[in-house]
Amino acid sequence: MKVLHYIPSFSVTTETFIYDQVVALERGGVESAVLTAKRLNVHSRPFDKVYTAPIKSIINPRITQAFALRLQLLPFMIDYKTWARVIEEFKPDVIHCHTGNAVKTWMHVNDKLGFNIPTLASLHGSDVNSEPLIRPKYRAVLEEAGKKPFIKWTVPSAFLKQKCMLNLGTPENKISVVHNAFNPIFLAEQQKKALDELRIISVGRFIGCKGHTFLIDAFSLLLNRYPNATLTLVGGGELESQLKAQAEALNIDQKITFIEQVQHAQLPKLLGSHNVYVQPSIRDEITFQEESFGVAALEAMAVGLATVVSECGGLTELASLTDTDAVAVVPQKDASAIATAVGQLFDRQACLSPSERDKVGALFSSQTNTSAILTLFNQLLSEK
Repeated sequence: MKVLHYIPSFSVTTETFIYDQVVALERGGVESAVLTAKRLNVHSRPFDKVYTAPIKSIINPRITQAFALRLQLLPFMIDYKTWARVIEEFKPDVIHCHTGNAVKTWMHVNDKLGFNIPTLASLHGSDVNSEPLIRPKYRAVLEEAGKKPFIKWTVPSAFLKQKCMLNLGTPENKISVVHNAFNPIFLAEQQKKALDELRIISVGRFIGCKGHTFLIDAFSLLLNRYPNATLTLVGGGELESQLKAQAEALNIDQKITFIEQVQHAQLPKLLGSHNVYVQPSIRDEITFQEESFGVAALEAMAVGLATVVSECGGLTELASLTDTDAVAVVPQKDASAIATAVGQLFDRQACLSPSERDKVGALFSSQTNTSAILTLFNQLLSEK
């Protein structure tokens, strides 16, 4: 079987799960190639067969994006000749589109060149719960794609499946829930047991839907009881200055470490040096973004950390699937509830047991993930 993966930017640092899936499929015997508009992280994300079909540039990247997305001119900016050449040369049995923007581009290519190749469309989060609500043309293209007989869809959670049906009108029987996998390096790391002080960590971009402001408020409350506690925020993003200002205003900035970026291979060790992980995500009322699944929280659980997640998107679903009292669920935007849950987990030195970590590993393993994807590839081919 030959699969051409279309990934608009290959590979974005925060899309480790996409890169890992492509690599796992290749290692599992699927002859794979990647087609991308922009090649990123070449040395840290190597892959042998990568084709590039850049979107036609207009002055600079920001203006190019504005023309492509806001002015809805993407169909006129696609390099159709390169697409035709790559498909003729590689001769894929299946096209696998990763993200809604990948689906949108592929639909324009398909309509222009008339391929109708069996297609698996994998959506992951904002491409379902945010972009369809703020980009009418995007929604229209993906709604039309949902009617195509040669396309099946995947999402990482039942929550996102419902959003896909609601926001894109995708038929329920065409959508499969395929949980994201995490890298087994997280199971290989063990949380340090000799931590006498409360050490909290959270991983995620500094954007509104991640809810960091509520975690900082919760941490301020926790310091009244645990004066030697620390908080590590790993992410970087547009709200970094605002979050630092909040910490300074609360006079707790010396207790908080902001880390813009950590190499994925180094993240397990960093997680293991803490004892509580918090994912305080919220529904952003401006962008409509919600947490679709929660890979970062899953990685913390795999290391063994007690974990607090908010009732946001797929996080509640993730907590129920892991089924352990080392994971607590709290209401959104509730700093007091976050502080209470963190304190309770720390006081009883909660962590995931070896058997609970094994369960997490089995449910969200690369093998489980790729097996589900392979099943969908074969279904597409059998229905061709």
